[in-house]
Amino acid sequence: MKFGFVADGVVKMLVAIALCIFLPAVESFLLAPRWLAIAAIVLLFLSGATEISYGVRKAQKSYVKYLVIFDSLWVVATIMAVIFSLVDSPAAGYIWFCFTGLGSLGIAVIFTTGANGPDFADDEPSDEASPTGG
Repeated sequence: MKFGFVADGVVKMLVAIALCIFLPAVESFLLAPRWLAIAAIVLLFLSGATEISYGVRKAQKSYVKYLVIFDSLWVVATIMAVIFSLVDSPAAGYIWFCFTGLGSLGIAVIFTTGANGPDFADDEPSDEASPTGG
């Protein structure tokens, strides 16, 4: 299970690096503004790093559904962006980079707060240690 989370995170980081390398070509193909592309790339890279961290620490099977949902919708967004790009619509860049950025942010939040976050149940006072002394 851990390998799957780590592998998916590594792939996301590699895609982010590839997008940095080929940024001018991707921008011109998707007709996207540079600020949007850079923001999405940074969020994708951080999402991959968060996913790797989660995979190393916990890697609970119940969190696989978030990866499946993100990756499935990412494929749909890619197909839509390519179709829009082929008809020279500037919506292509917004569709792909907005989904990539916002989806990556969502994954990072889920894996950081929900998975690696603190367990607040440990902070609750127990009945035995009441301040009145019983």
